[in-house]
Amino acid sequence: MRAIILAAGKGSRISSDIGGVPKCTLPLLDGTPIIRRSVKMMLELGIEPAICVGYKGKKIKEALEDLSVRYYENPFYSVTNNIASLWFTLPEIDGKDDILLLSGDLYYPKSFLEKALAAKGNLTMFVDSGRIQDGDFYFHLDEGGYVDDFGAKLPLQMRYCEYMGISKIAATFVPSFAERLLEYVDREEYTLYFENIILSYSKSHEQKINLVDVAGEFWCEYDYFEDYQRILKHEREEK
Repeated sequence: MRAIILAAGKGSRISSDIGGVPKCTLPLLDGTPIIRRSVKMMLELGIEPAICVGYKGKKIKEALEDLSVRYYENPFYSVTNNIASLWFTLPEIDGKDDILLLSGDLYYPKSFLEKALAAKGNLTMFVDSGRIQDGDFYFHLDEGGYVDDFGAKLPLQMRYCEYMGISKIAATFVPSFAERLLEYVDREEYTLYFENIILSYSKSHEQKINLVDVAGEFWCEYDYFEDYQRILKHEREEK
């Protein structure tokens, strides 16, 4: 399996609190940059990582120095979302391997990667059914089990789970996904997210998404400095 880590954005909600460095380079208690921890876990499991950088990409490369990583760059990171960053990694999306797609600003256990390797189905997305009140992006399922509505502002009674930022595309389905990615880009929908492509298959009932529920396990998408502090608190408690 290959992993494509999308880490081009500035992270404006946390940037002023961390000295203007890419948030994925923030250190853990032992000084290891969070992005380095993620990449090392991937390499230990035989997953080939590629990363799309943008904002201060040199800092990310320094954090990953001496690790086997392929790099791509989104020079338009300040005016696009991750669908554009994914487009810049098109050489990786060739249908030869399963593709793991994830944001660079995620802290998660190694077991999530193991679950991704084992996941079946054309489309897989990791969710947390325990976070329906204080999350960021929610899913609603219809009676057939398809994700038919989603977003940050779903009414509480419609929320089934929170999406946690990791998705997988099976190798056999990658050509269809890549074709749809190009359709979105051709329509100049640069401000969307790659998740919009995956969810479009479910909303139209073309493909059901395999939802891997990680409720009860610690993970964090760190958009604010308080999120980063939660990660450090978790690490202290794990010692």
